[in-house]
Amino acid sequence: MQRYVVGAVVAQWEKQVEILPDEKRALVDYDYLLGHLNFLEKMVVRRIFAIPPGELGFKGPFHTLEKPANLVKIAPRTYLLQGREKYTCSQYCPEASYNDYQRMMAQMRRELGRELFIESGYRSPGMQAYLFLFYLVRNHQYSLQETARLVAFPGYSEHGDPVNNALDFINADGISGENPGQTAEDFERLPEYQWLLQHAREYHFHLSYPRGNQQGISFEPWHWHWEKPAANQENKTKPSMINSHQ
Repeated sequence: MQRYVVGAVVAQWEKQVEILPDEKRALVDYDYLLGHLNFLEKMVVRRIFAIPPGELGFKGPFHTLEKPANLVKIAPRTYLLQGREKYTCSQYCPEASYNDYQRMMAQMRRELGRELFIESGYRSPGMQAYLFLFYLVRNHQYSLQETARLVAFPGYSEHGDPVNNALDFINADGISGENPGQTAEDFERLPEYQWLLQHAREYHFHLSYPRGNQQGISFEPWHWHWEKPAANQENKTKPSMINSHQ
C-alpha cells in the first residue's frame, strides 16, 4: 500500500516539476509540492522524511532548510551525449562559490583546453524531496537504505547549504558518471577529474564523497563542495565579481 502511494506521489510531483519553467525547477517549494497531494499521500511523505537519516546509513550532518539569499542564476550549457546535443537545466549557485568556480574553470581551460559544466547546483528542499522519492521508486525498488546512499533527505544535502554548497559536474562530452550507461569510474578517468584532484583546493573546492567515505555515501567523483576560506585567506584570495554568468 505504501509503495503504491509513494509511486502516486512521484507521478504527481514529476508532472508538477515538468510544468514549471526551467529556471524555477531547482527552486521548487516543498509546500508547493505537498499542496498537490491528498491527505494519505502527505502523511506517507512526512513519515518518510521524519525517519532519522542515521537509521538508513547516512552519517552526514544536517545543513539547513533555509534558502540562500545570494543565489546567482546560471544559464543552461550545451553538451553532447552519444552524439546528440543536450543541455543542462538552469542552475543556481551562491555568489562566492560561483566566482571561485569561474576562476577554476578559466584555469582548467588554459591548462587542459577543457572545462566542466554545472549539472546540479543549489537545490531547494522541495527539489531534494522530489529527487529522493524519484530515485526511491524508479531506481532502487523502494529501498530507503539504497536510495539514502545516493540522495540525501531535504536539509541534509550539501546542494542546499547556503555557504558551503556542492556542485555536480558534467563535461562537454556528456560524462557525468550518472547518465544512462555511465559509472563513477567513467568520470574518474577524465583528465578534468584528475585536474580537480590536483588543483580544486586552490579554489576552495573539495571532493565530498571519495571511496570509503565515512558519511555512508557512494563514491561520487562528480560531486565537489565549496568551503568558505578562513578570514585571513579570504582577504588574500577574494575573487572579483564576474559579470557574465554562463
